[in-house]
Amino acid sequence: MKYFFAGVLLLLFTKCFANEEHQYSYETIMGNTIAWSCEGSGSPTIVLMAGMGLDAHSSFEAVYHKYQGKGTICMYDRAEIGASTFKEPKLRKMDELVDELHQLKTKRGWENLVLVPHSFGGLIARGYVSKYPADVKAVLFLDVNHEDWVPHLQKKMSASDWDIMEFIIKWNSTTFHEDYYEAQEAARSFKFPNTMPITVISRGIPLTKIRRNKMTYEGINTFNEEHNKLQKSIAKLSKNSRHIVSKISPHEICSYDPWLVMDELKYLLERI
Repeated sequence: MKYFFAGVLLLLFTKCFANEEHQYSYETIMGNTIAWSCEGSGSPTIVLMAGMGLDAHSSFEAVYHKYQGKGTICMYDRAEIGASTFKEPKLRKMDELVDELHQLKTKRGWENLVLVPHSFGGLIARGYVSKYPADVKAVLFLDVNHEDWVPHLQKKMSASDWDIMEFIIKWNSTTFHEDYYEAQEAARSFKFPNTMPITVISRGIPLTKIRRNKMTYEGINTFNEEHNKLQKSIAKLSKNSRHIVSKISPHEICSYDPWLVMDELKYLLERI
């Protein structure tokens, strides 16, 4: 009997978060084919921004398809990620990643942006706000990276753990053509309006997948502790901020706690 009930619960969960269909449209941006999709109507335009090497749909699926709040919700894949293509792949700097979104926004006529970045997407979102502050009304940061995180890891990890971390960063930058180190340093000069409404949602459960790369337990603890400490610095970007920890979520907050993300997104819109 217990196996029957376990099967029923699994079936209900699977149906609730099944891979729902969505239609991509495409724009040529900087010579590359950029995939995007939107649902809903009106203002504001909520833009979901994935982390490095992650396609937007797999990152935000549960939120994108379940959101029933105000405005239009959109997602896009950066060049060579997900459904987008890269005509002539090369390592791209922060300014190119920012302008890719700005050109897409301009072509599609998206107005009153509310940015929802995850992970590395947080640096791009901050770069966008710094360069085009008038475009953005609010930001919902989802367990995003801070520019001091990796430098702190380099100082505090053992040599062997840092070698693993550095390999992961370089592999991702080379594979997905996004220069993490340049983005990290560019972030040090970003400007951010100190009254813009922001919400920071941080993970409550450690990210442990890097154990697969043979990082030590001590290294994993440092990896998570330094990230978590710097979430407070993200929240201090604005005086109009709110910081919440999703107690049940590791790094992939939208997959583990989409209802919290949607509730906080709706509340953020009320603060605009």
